[in-house]
Amino acid sequence: MKTLVILAHPNIEVSRVNQRWKEELLQHSSDITIHEIYKAYPDWNIDVSREQKLLEAFDHIILQFPLYWYSYPPLLKKWLDDVFTYGWAYGSSGNKLQGKKLGLAMSIGDKKENLQAGWFSVLYCR
Repeated sequence: MKTLVILAHPNIEVSRVNQRWKEELLQHSSDITIHEIYKAYPDWNIDVSREQKLLEAFDHIILQFPLYWYSYPPLLKKWLDDVFTYGWAYGSSGNKLQGKKLGLAMSIGDKKENLQAGWFSVLYCR
């Protein structure tokens, strides 16, 4: 099964967690493709057709991003709004993502002891 990781971190070079996840994924799996949207679209002009074709080519899609202020990075919001269109991703004829598995890998920038048990799940990719 081929996995696409949509990495949406506005400053990945200074991120400890997301940068480490990226490095581990690159080292340990040939079935994983990482697509960094902040690097692909520094001007925020998203190529919707390209992104939709990319998503169609994979079985698993993981959105990897930092969670801050109870939200996700603004370019990921725009990417979701632009790419997941009516008639493609949803609606009566929007079936292009049917059968695909979607996962979230969120970093929260806090210590483990500050998390409430049972509230977050940990995703481990091999």
